[in-house]
Amino acid sequence: MKSLTASTLTMALLLLSGPAWSGPGEGQGLYDSFCQICHGGIGEGQTMGKSLTDNSSRNLSDEQLISVIRDGRAGTGMAAWGGSLSEQEILDIAGYVRVLQGGTGLSEVDENAGVSDDPLVAAGEAVFNGPAGCADCHTYRDQGGNVGPALDGLGSRLDDAALREALMNPSASVAEAYRVKQVVLPDDTVVTGRYRNDSEQAVQIQSADGARWVTYFKARVKSVSDVPDSLMPDVFASLGEQEQQQLLAFLKSL
Repeated sequence: MKSLTASTLTMALLLLSGPAWSGPGEGQGLYDSFCQICHGGIGEGQTMGKSLTDNSSRNLSDEQLISVIRDGRAGTGMAAWGGSLSEQEILDIAGYVRVLQGGTGLSEVDENAGVSDDPLVAAGEAVFNGPAGCADCHTYRDQGGNVGPALDGLGSRLDDAALREALMNPSASVAEAYRVKQVVLPDDTVVTGRYRNDSEQAVQIQSADGARWVTYFKARVKSVSDVPDSLMPDVFASLGEQEQQQLLAFLKSL
């Protein structure tokens, strides 16, 4: 199978917005078939594969991202797919990875990526980073925490009603990648955090503040259980009406 030459890659990138690029939908099917077993259903990372939504992955150029998929990475478990997938399929997967990262695909400019000059949006960003404390858990524009989902592109993924529902009732629907585990230690200390990995011998969770991934051996703790509630606190309801409107405006601008 012919590999992606420099000229082919350049031409492909130039044509991504046209009919030559099948798009994120096709990429999702390929990703689910070949990639999610190592990198997780939404790119969150698993034992065998790194996160595709962290800053190091986001900071890859389109050409670098395509190269990693095509050629693999020496010294890691990342296989080279250039001999198994077509050039088109590699482009489609790369485009879908960009969607998982909050974008709209390869080589497409997000018009909302810059700082808005709307005073309502600016005030909402201050609420996001200040009294609401959202930045402790959520990333946007390569800043913030990683306990919760990255929020880049949120305005295009959720309509107003769905966004308000997610803020008002965060536990109504918890994505698989953000499930919560509770571990009761021998001294009855209760540890709760985002589930990361699980096996017959141990469970790994991310601390609620996002700072650490901790492994607990099941034989050495009293219990390990699922928690149906989200780690996201009901902060939105505690904000004043003006702050709520400001925060909504900011989130819709992402």
